Amino acid sequence: MRLLKVVFCNLLVIAPLMAHGQQKIAVTDLSYKKEVREFFYYEAASAKSSVNAASSYQASGHDKSTRNSSASITGAETKNSAYIHGNVTDKSKKDVAFDAKANSVYASNKQSNYVKTYGDKVRVQYSELRGMSGEVRSLLISSGYKLIQTKPAVSKPGQTDEFFDVISRIKRGEYGNSEFVLYGTVAAMEVRANREKIDATDNFMNQYELVMTIDYSLIDVKTLEAKAAFTVTATGNDNRIDSPQSIYQPSMAKIMSSASKSLAEEVLVKLVDQRFIERPNGLVLPNEMRPTHQDQPNSLKVYK
Repeated sequence: MRLLKVVFCNLLVIAPLMAHGQQKIAVTDLSYKKEVREFFYYEAASAKSSVNAASSYQASGHDKSTRNSSASITGAETKNSAYIHGNVTDKSKKDVAFDAKANSVYASNKQSNYVKTYGDKVRVQYSELRGMSGEVRSLLISSGYKLIQTKPAVSKPGQTDEFFDVISRIKRGEYGNSEFVLYGTVAAMEVRANREKIDATDNFMNQYELVMTIDYSLIDVKTLEAKAAFTVTATGNDNRIDSPQSIYQPSMAKIMSSASKSLAEEVLVKLVDQRFIERPNGLVLPNEMRPTHQDQPNSLKVYK
């Protein structure tokens, strides 16, 4: 596969393919689905109480009080003296008749709740991995295609696997007037890190590697037919020797750049193998690879 890197660098000087007639193609960013597992803990307590009261009061009867008084005064008055003669009468009467009824009702209610739960919650994310398809776009431009810029796909709340429905996007006209759409999805991705001591030294070899498996479909916009379909594996790495006193931090920019070039090389082989683009001079397909050395039958020796 090292030979492919040299071939890919020479693609920039390949003449455009006249058979294509500047056909328009759109290359999407790599769509992916990621499951995020999150730990959750919830504990709560609550209490509620209420008191209801009702009363009734009924009274009947009468309260009758009378008071009669009379007085008579007679007399004669002179200039220097007075004579008074009077007769006063006072009569009081009180009559009470009363009946009362009362009734009271009380009701109380108390409630208490306690909840405690914990566990793992799985959240699904849908998005696009940007920055990995630049070399693939450059490859197709060098092969004679006219590149159509694509819009990023944005997931919605409650998004499902319909996020990967590229046919619906084509029907909605999201890829403009392109004739082909190269659509890729990330099937798997992992990062490997290894640190090993070098024999007979105090140094260590640090190895960091990104490995991605990507599934591609090349779709004809008019017929919605898949002109090509394949799966490729791209790798990017960053390695360095360091001493026990220092630990090297890998460069993710370098790893992603290396993986992007590796991806373009793999896509080139698949598109040539499925006759979508013309084969560059010097490119050897994997199914054409032969051993560099072959023993002749007459040179074989059998030891008993």
